[in-house]
Amino acid sequence: MAGMRLEAVSKSFGKKQVLKDINFEVKDKEFFCLLGPPGAGKTTIFRIIAGLEKPDMGHVYIGDELVDETPIAERDISMFFESLALYPNKTGFENIAFPLRIKKLPEDEIQKRVMEIAKLLRIEHVLNRLPSTYSGGEAQRVAFAKTIVRPARAILLDEPLSNIDALLRLEMRIELKRIHEQLGQTFLYATHDQAEAMAMGERICIIDKGEIKQIGTTEMYDKPKNRFVASYIGSPPMNFFDCTLKEEEGRLLLDQGSFRLDISRFSKAIPDSVKDKEVTLGVRPENIHLLDGPSKDSIEAKVMVTERLGSKIILDMSVTGKDMFKVVAPPDQLIKPGEIRWLQFELDKIHVIDKVTDEVLV
Repeated sequence: MAGMRLEAVSKSFGKKQVLKDINFEVKDKEFFCLLGPPGAGKTTIFRIIAGLEKPDMGHVYIGDELVDETPIAERDISMFFESLALYPNKTGFENIAFPLRIKKLPEDEIQKRVMEIAKLLRIEHVLNRLPSTYSGGEAQRVAFAKTIVRPARAILLDEPLSNIDALLRLEMRIELKRIHEQLGQTFLYATHDQAEAMAMGERICIIDKGEIKQIGTTEMYDKPKNRFVASYIGSPPMNFFDCTLKEEEGRLLLDQGSFRLDISRFSKAIPDSVKDKEVTLGVRPENIHLLDGPSKDSIEAKVMVTERLGSKIILDMSVTGKDMFKVVAPPDQLIKPGEIRWLQFELDKIHVIDKVTDEVLV
């Protein structure tokens, strides 16, 4: 078991740069998530760690060992790919045992190890069956068993749950956390699903277009460093409004055109360089509150669409009749499209974003 570290890793394929100065460290026995959209560079990072690709620049460490020139077989890394890669003509037992047979382990040790892993993953009942007879969950478990049956310094999991239905994904998320805790191994997990990363990762590295945007824990939901992180974390996603930052009569105002917010309380955090310039206001749907009627600082808006989701209602609303934004309302509210409602933003939860740098100022 070991942690791993990437230092200033960059990689291009032809003229396209897919990784730009990647720096992060995964601690020994940590469950660390790489989160980003398809094409962000997650799989390339995995291939570089495993030795399937060489970085153009930078270094890779596994434990304290520099492995830039270490052959794939000697890196002692197990990798689980999005495609399950089960042998269709082999039983569950033989699929799981395959990595051990390559290592030429004694038959009694293979038998013992396969049965231990099958019991851990609760798949003893499929060991004598072929993959064509498996359910989706059974296939996932057999593929995962094949990955972890051989002791390794770290396990790389590349979008392992992306091809299964929503209910099974929830079940497998719980299983993976349980297995990680029981094995005590280092897991590096890649996903495009922010709910998955938030639920499973001890720490999360958010990546987009080959660049790391932020590394942290669930505090990134409340304290994103930039617009990309603010937009990627959270469901429904954060609303964004184009505003002008104005100073009037000693007050600092966000002027959207259709509404204004007094944000004087944040004046010390906002540099003079952005005052009297355009900025972006970010506010999460759950931080916009419905009022019974107009009040000070309330905003009048029209309900355009309602989505009843059992525990909450998602409202698509508009101030101008054009640009829509989302609001989360309690499930007992009687709200219909076309109604006029008054809203209040929770000022302690808003985000003011520099339009030039996309960095969050407040």
